[in-house]
Amino acid sequence: MQDLLEIGQIVNSYGVKGFFKVVPFTDNIKRFDDLKRIYIERNKKLEEVEVESVLYHKNLVLLKIKGIDDINDTEKYKNCYIKIDRKDAVKLPKNSYFIVDLIGMEVYTEEEKLLRNNN
Repeated sequence: MQDLLEIGQIVNSYGVKGFFKVVPFTDNIKRFDDLKRIYIERNKKLEEVEVESVLYHKNLVLLKIKGIDDINDTEKYKNCYIKIDRKDAVKLPKNSYFIVDLIGMEVYTEEEKLLRNNN
């Protein structure tokens, strides 16, 4: 089980004041309102950062990180992934799972026949 969960990807900057444009990987886009600290994976390393502000535009999250204050600072984070600690994840309803927890599992039909990938 992974300790960190991916919740979005930075796809671009937004404006000139250091906002990131983020594609969320969550069913509830408003869950970003509850985040105080996140990790940004850049060059295969994690940077822990503090969330300063969250706005929404269409189906995207506009995220402002403390210490990143202009468009030049945001450019180096383009295409990076945003992660959170599992303890900060939303509580799932009964019989619901995070996709990352299902990857690699065996799947059976109701007749108990194992489904196999033919690749």
